[in-house]
Parts: sequence; C-alpha cells; structure tokens
Amino acid sequence: MPRVKPELAAALLDDEEQRDAVDPSGALGDVEATPRQWRSARDLPAVRADTDGADAVIVLGMGGSGISGDVLATLAADRLPVPVVVHKGYGLPAYVGPRTVVAAVSYSGGTEETLSGAEEAVARGARLLAITSGGALAELASGAGAALVRVPGGGMPRHSLGWLAVPLLTAFGLDDGFDQALAAQEAVLDSWASAVPTSHNPGKQLAARLRDGTVACCYGSQGLGALAALRLKCQLNENAKLPAFAASVPELCHNEVVGWEGESDLAGRAALLWLSDPEEHPRNARRVDALTALLGDALAWSARLEAVSGPPLARLASLVLQADLLSVYTALVREVDPTPIASIAALKDALARQGAA
Repeated sequence: MPRVKPELAAALLDDEEQRDAVDPSGALGDVEATPRQWRSARDLPAVRADTDGADAVIVLGMGGSGISGDVLATLAADRLPVPVVVHKGYGLPAYVGPRTVVAAVSYSGGTEETLSGAEEAVARGARLLAITSGGALAELASGAGAALVRVPGGGMPRHSLGWLAVPLLTAFGLDDGFDQALAAQEAVLDSWASAVPTSHNPGKQLAARLRDGTVACCYGSQGLGALAALRLKCQLNENAKLPAFAASVPELCHNEVVGWEGESDLAGRAALLWLSDPEEHPRNARRVDALTALLGDALAWSARLEAVSGPPLARLASLVLQADLLSVYTALVREVDPTPIASIAALKDALARQGAA
C-alpha cells in the first residue's frame, strides 16, 4: 500500500461521515465507550472465587475472551499465593482437581475449546467459575451449581474486555485501582479520541504510518508491557487485518533479535512499537534503547506507547485502550471495515463441515 499523505490520513480519520462509511458497525464507538463499559461491568453482581485452600487457578478462554485471563495472570503474579495459568485450548492440565479454581471465560458461551475444559472441570470436581453472556457455558455452570457471572451480549469479544476482565478481577479481589484505571482511560481519550484531529492525535498519526506497508513488531517488557504488546498485536490482526507480531523483553533478546541478522523481505519494512510501562525493570528499559539502535536499518521506524502513571490496573488499562484505538484507526486509514473477521468464520465453517462429514 503506497505511503499515505498527511492530508489524506486526516480526511479519512477526522471526517465522521467517512469514518462511518468504513465502520458501519461502529467499532470505533465501541472502543471509545471503554470507560463506560468498565463502569457498567463494575456494577454487575459480584461473585467471589472459592480460593480457600486452592492449589492453583486456571483460566480458560480463547481470543478476545482469553485475554481476560492474561490480565488476571499478569496482575496476580505478585499478589496471589497460588499460580494463575491461562489455558488457551482444549481440556485441562493433568494437575487440575478439587482444589483447583477453574475460571471459564467465553463471551458467547459457545467457544468449543473453553467448553471442553469447563466440562472436564465439572467432571473432576474442580471449583468452576464461569463468565459469559449465556449459551452452553451458562447452562453448564448453572446445571453444575457453579459460580456464574452473566454479562450483556451482542457485542464483539475483542471489544468486550471490560465485561470479561472486570468481573474476573473482582472475583479474585484484584480490582483495586479501578477508579484510577477509569481516570487513566479518560486521560488517553483526551488526546486519542476521534474528535481530536490527526494533527494533535498520536493514535491517528501512528495509524497513518502503519498504513504504509510496514509490519508491526509489538514489544513490551515482561508483565504489563508484554501483555499490552500482545493485545496490540491481536487487535491489529482482527481490526486492521494486518499481520503483526508480539514479543517480550528480555526474552526476545535471547532469540528473536538474532533473526534480524539475516536477509529478509522485512528489512526496512518493520515498525517497532514499544508498549512502555513506567514501572518496568530498568534493565529492560535499557535493553529497548539498545535493541532499537542495534536493529538499525531493519526498522522502518519505531515509536512508543506510554502508559499513564498509576497503580498496575491503571497503567495496563491506559496501554490497552491506546492499542485498541490504534488498531481501529489503522483499519479506517486503510479503508478496511474493522468488524468482519472472515478468516475466523471460514475456519469455524470448515471445522463444522468436517464434523458433519
């Protein structure tokens, strides 16, 4: 795709009629309503996970639902006395038993991988907690007498993180800093919202650069930054229909960095997007500076998305909202509808046909 001129980017991103023509389902509006969704999620009837004497917490979930488990695991790492494992696939690990808390998260309630693990959790007598808008997962949890949080349906899982992550964090007592998280989201919107023109909007400016045929390498420091990098990668995939990659510092400094030494069609076409957490380990911050210099000509350009200062939940919430907005702006400047996910639907249809054969 040829380099987009600044005036064209502004026309595509600042004109409400043009935005609506590309985004008829209102994905941008859904993302901008993130603080409102989080507030509403906080008002849902709270359910507490039974962690008394628990040996582990397993979170089941895929895609836009599964990342809520990553949020829990990241924030629980230095808080909960038992490990939190995010299981994105079928079944359950062998060690799951009656002392294990299994949180099954599926926005639709029909995700087959998550249902597989939830059914096994019931069979093994594990402590099941389900978060869903309904479907088979709600029926399973109700029938098993398990803890159940019902959330409003009708949206896209990737635009429903508040509905899923907030009840999950509340269930484990990790929702402190919630008010600061809302304030951090509002602070992001002050400069990133659609009403802010491209000339003063960092998100729109980055989107215009991503339109130019670059491949996004989303990097973050272990913990919050790495999770935000994964979120940006996934949102660019689904919303902007762009290949993107995510990796974590310091781990990528022990493997991925070497991959840039060889000849590649990506040379000069890769954009390094660093999801920066002000509380990241100082050695990791130095690694990023050294890494950016080392990659040199392999990069088309690099940029930072900076978390708003505050407690962990606030910092994460600010980075995630920036990632979500950037992905939708990138879709719009590429004149791509952010909502359809044809490849995922095609894969599900193919599997359904195989199952019926």
